Amino acid sequence: MLKFLVLSDLHLVDENETSHGLDTHLRMQKAVDWINAYHKDADFCVLAGDLADVGFKGATDPYHRLKALVDQLDMPCHITIGNHDNRDTFVSIFGEDRRAETGCIDKVVDAKGYRVILLDSVVEGDDHSHGGQLSQRQLDWLEARLAEHDGPVVVILHHHANPLHVRVDRIILEDGEAFAKVLKTHKDVRQVIAGHVHFTSCGLWHGIPFTTLAGNHYNVTVPLEVSAKVDRLWGPAQMAVVLGNADQTLVHFDNYLEGNAVLG
Repeated sequence: MLKFLVLSDLHLVDENETSHGLDTHLRMQKAVDWINAYHKDADFCVLAGDLADVGFKGATDPYHRLKALVDQLDMPCHITIGNHDNRDTFVSIFGEDRRAETGCIDKVVDAKGYRVILLDSVVEGDDHSHGGQLSQRQLDWLEARLAEHDGPVVVILHHHANPLHVRVDRIILEDGEAFAKVLKTHKDVRQVIAGHVHFTSCGLWHGIPFTTLAGNHYNVTVPLEVSAKVDRLWGPAQMAVVLGNADQTLVHFDNYLEGNAVLG
């Protein structure tokens, strides 16, 4: 049985700072402690972007703080980036070898018959966009990596591709249809997992299962009217736990910070 963890939306800040009143570094430290205590049997974990809160504005210290946290994990950790990150800053601290031949923070992880593919969906440039994008080069790379593998596949990226019919669709992955078309070249894509939206969702789009997780930062209410007010919530802070064998791929949502009272 393959087991791996997915965490997203760390939004780490400089020392002694908070983000929306939350000590995101402390929350991520709780996640690391939780993983080492309760998920020692996991094969690896994945960080799915928005590692820093304002990496796109030039912050560097959050990446150094993240590296120290990752070094505490009792398992390998594979990382891609999100719209709050800066690609060049990330590789300057974590190493140029994190950059794939696409020029982006894309990666393949093969384990126990599964292929797990990480994609960097960041749009960089002077006109920074919080929406996502996969270049044609990345789509071609993805199609090639899918064609190489006959077994089950899980794809992880920061941005959601399937419309959720809520306000966050304003910053969805651009041209998700092209992404879905490439995914459908493979016969056994088990899950596409994203962060970005700060809430949990599960759906089937173009015959492919799509999932989002809430992540380390604030959670949000999910009014199903695009114009309705969205409230930020303290939690939960959440990771996805993916279990996979030949017959099933299961995604659990483990809240390492819950905020609820335990009933007797």
